[in-house]
Amino acid sequence: MNSISVVFFSSLRESLGLGEYSFTLNAPMTIGELKKQLAERLDNGQALLASGIQSSVDFDFARDNDVISDTAREVAFFPPVTGG
Repeated sequence: MNSISVVFFSSLRESLGLGEYSFTLNAPMTIGELKKQLAERLDNGQALLASGIQSSVDFDFARDNDVISDTAREVAFFPPVTGG
């Protein structure tokens, strides 16, 4: 088991009422599986399951079906990013 830091940005931080959460990862686990577990554990956690929620593992973009490695230190979730 590996303890990782889960970080929430922007409107997710506001919806969940926290910016960071410590999670004990039972590897292997995908980003999607992590989202589902957090959605069950956190107040207003269903916000993580909304369409378009983005993620990264150790600062690299990740998709819901990507497996979180047992050496990962941080997973971040953030709403869709727009730019110009």
